[in-house]
Amino acid sequence: MFVTNPEFLPEHREQRQQSLQIVSAAEARGQARMVEMNRHALGNLEKIITGLEDHPGQPEATAGAS
Repeated sequence: MFVTNPEFLPEHREQRQQSLQIVSAAEARGQARMVEMNRHALGNLEKIITGLEDHPGQPEATAGAS
């Protein structure tokens, strides 16, 4: 279980940007497994960021987020 709050939105957004860059570079190198793992992480980050933006007064809990 991973719990966060709106205070950490800048870090989550930065991590999302880094993951996007990793995916782009891995795609260019043909590293399918690296792309797959980071797309999964991107999906989790999107859920976290959206949840925090939609409900800023509540912590966001995501089971199994990594």
